[in-house]
Amino acid sequence: MFEPYLAAYHYYALFEDGRGMSDVGNAEDLYRRIAPHEEQEYTGHGVWVSSDGLSRAGERDSDDAYREVSATELERLGQLVDDRGPLREVRRDGFEGGGFAVFRHEADMVDLHSAYAVVDELLPEHRFALPLASFERDVLAGIVALLAARRRAEPVDGHYCFAAFERLGDVADLDRAHALIRCSSSGDGEWEIYLQEGVWVRGEQPRHDVVLPIGRDDLERTIRGRETAEARYFDVWHGFATEDGRYLHDLVRRTGSSDDTPDDLGWRHTDVLTRLEPGWWVVELGERNFRGARYVAALTERSRRFHGQPHDYRAVFRKDDRVYSNVCDLGNVLFLAKRLPNPYELEYELWTPDGWQPTSTMLLEYTTLPISEEEFQRLAAPRQDEPGVDDLGR
Repeated sequence: MFEPYLAAYHYYALFEDGRGMSDVGNAEDLYRRIAPHEEQEYTGHGVWVSSDGLSRAGERDSDDAYREVSATELERLGQLVDDRGPLREVRRDGFEGGGFAVFRHEADMVDLHSAYAVVDELLPEHRFALPLASFERDVLAGIVALLAARRRAEPVDGHYCFAAFERLGDVADLDRAHALIRCSSSGDGEWEIYLQEGVWVRGEQPRHDVVLPIGRDDLERTIRGRETAEARYFDVWHGFATEDGRYLHDLVRRTGSSDDTPDDLGWRHTDVLTRLEPGWWVVELGERNFRGARYVAALTERSRRFHGQPHDYRAVFRKDDRVYSNVCDLGNVLFLAKRLPNPYELEYELWTPDGWQPTSTMLLEYTTLPISEEEFQRLAAPRQDEPGVDDLGR
């Protein structure tokens, strides 16, 4: 149960069109993953480069397929890739401004993940180092910390404990962990999540988070972090119970001693975390993922509630790194749109001071939310900062 989260990497063979998958000799490429969405392709002779080959193979319109390989298959496939040609040099011209990756041996420098430290300035003992670009630094520091933690992982009081992060680049700073989970070192039982002092409740396997194995000292530090957090975010799943074809679950925001759940675009008090039932499980989310889950909940409920109204009005919001952070506040609307009844493609008209005007954009660069007739009338009142059709794409 815990073994996949202690392995340094998971290795995969990619097969074109999914053919001959029983024999790695038929594989097109070799990949490795250290965390969700962080994958590399092996180009031979110890060199790994960033790639999205596995992610693309997993897309609906792809015919390619991949599977995890054993240690023996890994050795064979690695040799096959080596035999395809000479070492392909990876140029790093212009990579600077993000400190340095430090290595123990010169031969390790072909694989950036072999660094044992990331530093701001080089010291005399740093004989082998490569400069880093600023965008590489946090992720590589997280990788170095994650690999080191996996090598030294040990149970604490009969459990393997993990701090969970939304991003690999956060792993080097334990204070950025958004959840604490554990599982029995015997391999039996359920995953558990830390809820509050002395209370662990049923959780789920952390398939989507980056999880860092932690020892006793870091366990205490992470517990303090969860207890003192200004806000914590939970998703409470009611087992496999369904309603209208959807699994039942409750989103919860805990601030201090108050627990609240989304109520359309607002909040209302909830006590669901005090009355968990057998078969339910709890996931603690990071703020970013909670915002996304809250948006999906509002979108789903509003789509159902406003279905059949004369016009399909949409409030349109800016999409950026903090996507969904402002979607549940109609004061942050950029402009208003109306989806047209075209069953074959997304087609909209935009509301302007001169009335409705057609647009060729499908609003894919924006985040939208269904709104009621009353909300449309209120938001359509003239605003000095309201953008026109020509402002799209700016």
